[in-house]
Amino acid sequence: MATKIEYDITLADHVAKLERFVQSSSVGRNFTWFAYLAIVGLAWLSAILFYVKQGDQNYLYLMSGSFALILTLTLPMLYRWYQNSFWASIFTPVAICGIVGHKVLTIHDHILEEVGEILTVRVKWRDIKHVDHDSERTWVIVAPLLAFVIPNNAFQDANARKEFMNECNSRIVEQSVGHGAADNADSNG
Repeated sequence: MATKIEYDITLADHVAKLERFVQSSSVGRNFTWFAYLAIVGLAWLSAILFYVKQGDQNYLYLMSGSFALILTLTLPMLYRWYQNSFWASIFTPVAICGIVGHKVLTIHDHILEEVGEILTVRVKWRDIKHVDHDSERTWVIVAPLLAFVIPNNAFQDANARKEFMNECNSRIVEQSVGHGAADNADSNG
């Protein structure tokens, strides 16, 4: 008998998936800090260079320094606002049609299948990289930017989630071992 779980994927779940992949990338993890330091550094450098060039003859360096200070303090908030408005502009109702909504995930012998209102995804166990979880979701990772996102409310409790993860992991191991043996048989035959 196949294991089935039902859940609803929200826009927040989909955004969390994208943010997870960004954070798993060294470029993604470091980009925000690099951008912050570069922008703030240039603002302060501008104020310092203005002072060095003009000295006390022109007090506009105070305005440039004030701008650098305001930018230093508000840039993280401005970046979060920019990021949220960016996601909102990309994830229109048409763009997320089929991605969010009610899902039924079924564990079969050779595939993992997620059936939604519009979209059905089937992945062979041998193609799944690993299963992971955080405090809010379980992740079945297929490839960069491709994962099944299962919110915690899909499971009755933490034990049910752990059983699901164990079943997935055992199938991944079975299929990868079986797949490797089949590949060796094909190459020897």
